[in-house]
Amino acid sequence: MNGAELLARELRRRGVRHVATLCGHGLDPLDEALDRTGIQLVDVRNEQSAGYIAETTGRLSRRVGVCAVSSGVAHVNAMTGIVNAYFDGAPMLLITGSGPRETIGLGHFQDLDQVALADPVCKYSRLIDRPERIGQYLHEAFSAAISGRPGPVHLTFPLDVQQREAPIGGIHVHRPISVPESQPGPTELSRVASMMADAERPVIVAGSGVYYAKGERALATFCERFAIPTVVPIWDRGSFPSDHTSYMGVIGSATGGPEILADADLVLVLGARSDYRVGYLQPPTVDENAAIVRVDADPAELDQGTGAHVTVTASPAAFLRDLEVTCEFVIPKTDWLIEAQGRKQAYRDQIVGAQRPDEGCHALDVVEAIGEAMTPETTLVIDGGNIGQWAHQVLNDSYPGHWLTCGTSGVVGYGIAGAMAARLNDPDHPVILLSGDGALTFTVAELEAAVRQGLPFVVVLADDEAWGITLTGHEGQFGRGITSELGPIDYVSMARSFGAEAMYIDEPGGILPAILTAMGSEVPTLIHVPVVRSNPLKDRAHPGQASRVDVVDRAR
Repeated sequence: MNGAELLARELRRRGVRHVATLCGHGLDPLDEALDRTGIQLVDVRNEQSAGYIAETTGRLSRRVGVCAVSSGVAHVNAMTGIVNAYFDGAPMLLITGSGPRETIGLGHFQDLDQVALADPVCKYSRLIDRPERIGQYLHEAFSAAISGRPGPVHLTFPLDVQQREAPIGGIHVHRPISVPESQPGPTELSRVASMMADAERPVIVAGSGVYYAKGERALATFCERFAIPTVVPIWDRGSFPSDHTSYMGVIGSATGGPEILADADLVLVLGARSDYRVGYLQPPTVDENAAIVRVDADPAELDQGTGAHVTVTASPAAFLRDLEVTCEFVIPKTDWLIEAQGRKQAYRDQIVGAQRPDEGCHALDVVEAIGEAMTPETTLVIDGGNIGQWAHQVLNDSYPGHWLTCGTSGVVGYGIAGAMAARLNDPDHPVILLSGDGALTFTVAELEAAVRQGLPFVVVLADDEAWGITLTGHEGQFGRGITSELGPIDYVSMARSFGAEAMYIDEPGGILPAILTAMGSEVPTLIHVPVVRSNPLKDRAHPGQASRVDVVDRAR
């Protein structure tokens, strides 16, 4: 058994079912070993997409997603997915090929210090120097990727190490059965319970840490018991798998939201960062007299940002379960929840009341049709700034973990790879990709890879021939767009040239039937919908203005 075969075997032992890859220098032995081991190789046309598939797999499965690419610039391309995982706190492993160890630094083909490049944005980054240490290095990488706040890790795998015979036995790794759940202490719980009793307007900020702690049920139970409004920072992982009266939608959106956080007198920040989306937990986003509690499984996260009045190193799920017991004497905040619900509804009424064209389609028509087409099992992938803002503002009754956004990095262009990963991770569930025209063209050639490898999904393309959010900003600042307008593309012909199916829909009533038809296809299907230029912040109705349609009632 050589080093490549040993690494492939170890990946399979850790439950890795597929590896996204693009063939090239330094990768041949590993790709062949992975294929013989029975791990599905998902080949793409751009290393960026391999990185996106790996980090999206991590976000969907809460397990380590894996990609393997060749050396040099291929490594740099795949780093796009690494950076996305770094921002989002997603577990993934990038394996990069390399020339042999003895000529590293002498100028062999694509000679590059890949470990040093990856190190600033990885929790673990190293070169595999001996085949007998492969088990140890994989153990260290996987442990780093899933412990505390999850994140990306990297291994550079030189050709000679891949091909060298691996000693029988090697380093024996004692792998734990599971990652232990960190528990809050009784003193911390008592203090927070006292703050809960004194608060009149508490708000929970539920970040990705709740999702990675599998805290959906604990969050729902706690919110229902104490009637607490709860928000999710935009781009964080969602923990509301179905409609919930406490869920107030996302905060930190470029297009605003209902005023809830600013009026809170107690803010429970669970598995979320103190960044721009929560106003750095500073006035005026948060009242200067509000009490701040931060809870995270990773103690380093509690030092990030501007601190808190109380910090708790614990799994957010365990914290919520234990705090519910400790707060048995606390009265539910029903009046405050009702007020928050009213603010949420009033704000959404303004959004869906935006003026729509007499002819043609609006972004709202696209988003509402998708809402009607979805079932609880549907994976929704959102790729695109402007159309993403419309989706977050309208589809805000639930936010399940199997919905995918670009993540905290704010990247666009990951969507096709994200949809491929969604199909790979749950082949029986339908997948809808909502994309803007700018985002789609980053990696549009991956449609061919999806067709060839039997990964069907529906692409609903909202095409306004612009970088919508930037164009709105330019028009506000300069009275015109600067480098923010795009030209027309025949997307239907392009999609068909890749082997996908495609439709062109230019009236609102045709969008939903097209989606429902496409969901039955065995190949990717692109639905091209030209839309008027719009923005939820600029175009929302004034309070009291009549809406053309009622608030969408999504199919369940």
